[in-house]
Amino acid sequence: MSVRVGIVGGGMAGLAAAAFLKHEKELGADVCYTVLEKGERPGRKLLMTGKGRCNITNRKAASKLKEGYHEAGNYIYKALKAFDPDSAVSFIEEILGVPLKEEENNRMFPVTDKAKTILDAFEKYIGPESIVTEFNCEDVDIDDDGVVLTAEDGRRAIVDVVILACGGKSFPATGSDGSGYELARSFGHTITPLVPALVGVDVASEDRLFTAAVSGVSVSAGANLYYDSRKQAATAGDVLFTGRGVSGPAIMELSRDIPRDIGQRDGWIEIDFAPYLTDEDFDEEFTKLIDSKPDTKLTTLASNYVPRSVAENLGVRAGVTELYASGTVREKRKAYEKEIKHLTLHIENAPDYKDAYVTRGGVSLKEVDRETMRSKLSDRMYIIGEMLDIDGVSGGYNLQACMSEAFIAVKNILI
Repeated sequence: MSVRVGIVGGGMAGLAAAAFLKHEKELGADVCYTVLEKGERPGRKLLMTGKGRCNITNRKAASKLKEGYHEAGNYIYKALKAFDPDSAVSFIEEILGVPLKEEENNRMFPVTDKAKTILDAFEKYIGPESIVTEFNCEDVDIDDDGVVLTAEDGRRAIVDVVILACGGKSFPATGSDGSGYELARSFGHTITPLVPALVGVDVASEDRLFTAAVSGVSVSAGANLYYDSRKQAATAGDVLFTGRGVSGPAIMELSRDIPRDIGQRDGWIEIDFAPYLTDEDFDEEFTKLIDSKPDTKLTTLASNYVPRSVAENLGVRAGVTELYASGTVREKRKAYEKEIKHLTLHIENAPDYKDAYVTRGGVSLKEVDRETMRSKLSDRMYIIGEMLDIDGVSGGYNLQACMSEAFIAVKNILI
């Protein structure tokens, strides 16, 4: 008898699972599958990835790639090895017919630079007859005879196996509103604390004067997260200043460590524009620079370390905008150096799910078999994608995780 598979959720994980099932069917597997998507069309969040260009994967070796999944690196390594980035590239190019290109830091994009190209290819390959839209699954009933999936409007789908690929809570307008967690919880699954991740951070109004003044400027820097009077997380990379605060890869990486009650905990982000120098070494180097160019403004000298607009606005904070090197006293030099090495931007409130690319937290990994993605609480249920307590750094990691998890789930279902 044909194996009937119901896939709840038409995001990257769900579409990948359906595509792999279609491929297995073409190779002779006796299987039928249906994607049950709550929205008017699948892949709405996929269209937003990579700023609309779809950074579909990152072409690093699996052993290196796993380092980008934080606490879940060892857990997901099995899946990454089974379906690695090279396998993803081959499948997308050869089976889906979408040429890809590699950019900085091994990031892979469609040659068209359009996420729609990827989504259209998945939909075409899977087949419109296998995608049911506006099916808001609110109940999953599993017994020895099969699985009954019931939508909010009363429609039902009867299958042999269900793959939950409902997404997290990030960008809820695209359908990933966290409702999938309730389906998993109804079977006894533990949902670990949820936090918006890969998201920019709003800063307090007094610090926003600075970020707004240099809005749109990106600079490579160190970035540290502080709350409860101590450093909680640290990273380095590109920092982008915005009208409301800070964003960019380094800040988005820190966002997963910002507690939901940060507004009551006096939290701040510290930016170091010269992370390759200790405070002492920077002081020595900057002092020599001052002594060598006495007729130069202090803010001009700081342009050796940061873009000119940033140097000038840091000068405003330090009160040195009109100061020349020859007139610089130790107190003023130290004040300016503090802004360059320890720019403090207080966090106004916790980031919002509506702006986050992924969700940290989700279904506990202790309750899902990493070899197969099968629920340890129900033999007929598999859980993949952002529903799981797995979040990767930016750069194609999260979409690759979805594909790798979908691949091993499909392989196990068809054993």
